[in-house]
Amino acid sequence: MRNIGVVEGFFGPAWPMDKRLSYADFMARYGGSFYIYAPKQDPHLRKAWRENWDENYLQKLQGMKNHFQKFGIQFGVGFSPFGLGTTLTEEDKKHLENKLSILNRLGIDLLGLFFDDMPTNDHLAETQIEALSIIQKSFRQRIVFCPSYYTPDPILEKVFGKMPEHYLEKIADGVPLSVSIAWTGPKVISPVIDRDHLIGVTSLLKRRPFIWENLFANDGPKNCKFLKLKPFAGRSAEAFAETEAFGFNMMNQPELSKITYLASMYVLEGEEAERAFEKAVREICSQEFSEFILKHRMDFLEKGLDVLTEELKQEHIQKLSTLKDPGALEIKEWLQGKYIVGSECLTD
Repeated sequence: MRNIGVVEGFFGPAWPMDKRLSYADFMARYGGSFYIYAPKQDPHLRKAWRENWDENYLQKLQGMKNHFQKFGIQFGVGFSPFGLGTTLTEEDKKHLENKLSILNRLGIDLLGLFFDDMPTNDHLAETQIEALSIIQKSFRQRIVFCPSYYTPDPILEKVFGKMPEHYLEKIADGVPLSVSIAWTGPKVISPVIDRDHLIGVTSLLKRRPFIWENLFANDGPKNCKFLKLKPFAGRSAEAFAETEAFGFNMMNQPELSKITYLASMYVLEGEEAERAFEKAVREICSQEFSEFILKHRMDFLEKGLDVLTEELKQEHIQKLSTLKDPGALEIKEWLQGKYIVGSECLTD
C-alpha cells in the first residue's frame, strides 16, 4: 500500500466528525494508508496538552481510531506539546509520559509529534529531542516528528524568530532513523516540490522526508478567502519516489478536499495534473456540479471573496442551492463567509 494519507493539521474550524469519519471509506476506496487527527483548534493536543483528558474526549479518540482501523486505515494523533521552554521540567516529563501512555493504551497506529509554529529558543533542538526520547519510552508505534523549522522558507524566521544555529543538523542527528521527519518543501506552501529538492532534503535530514503537503491549505486569514480547487501541479511520481510518505493537509472544506486528494493520487500514479483534476471532479461530483466547478473554479481560486461581486455571489448561491452534492453546500457556505479564519494562523 502506498504511504499516502491525510494530516488534519490546519488552523480554523476542525472538520465535523461525520465528514472526518467519511475519509476512512473514501481512502479505502481511492487509495491511502493513514489519517492523522491534529486540528490546531483542539486544545487537548496543543496549548492545553498538560490538562487532564476526560472520559468523553478519550471515547472520541477511541471511536475515531476504531472507525479508521475498521476500513484498514491507520489512525494517528498529532500531539503538539506547546510551550516546553528551553528545558523540560520534571512536571512536563510526567505530563508527557502520562499523555503518551494514554495514547498507547488507546491503540493508535502512529503519533505525530508536531513542534510546528511555536516560538523559538536557543535550546530548541535539545529540548525537542529529549521530549522525543521520553515519548519513545511510552509509545512503541510509528512516530512522525515535525520540527519547528520544517522548510527553508524565511517566513518562519520572520514570524517565530531566528532558527537556532545548526538546528536542523541537530534534529537529523538526534532523531532516530526509525522516526519520520516532516517537511513542507521549499516553502510553507510550496508551488513546486521537485526531485532535486527532495534529494537535498534527504541528505540534510539523513532520511527521506515525510512530506506535509500544504498545497491545498486555505486556513489563514488571507488564504481562507480562496478555494484551492486546483491541480496537483509541481509534483510528480518521480519526485514522490524520493519521499518516505505524503500527508495532505487539506482545505477547511472536507468534501471539496476529496476532489484535490483524488486528483493528487492520479498525479502520483503518473497522470498529467490538469487531466487528473478534471477526472477527479467528474468521478466525485454529479454532472451538473462538475460543470459548475470546472466553469467557475478559477474565480474561487484567483479572485476570492474580496473580489467577487455580491451580485455574482448571490447568483452562485442560488445555483448551488439546487444541487445535492455536499461539496456544493461547502461552496455556498464559503460564499456566505462561514470559513473565515482569524490571525491564529501566523504564517499566512
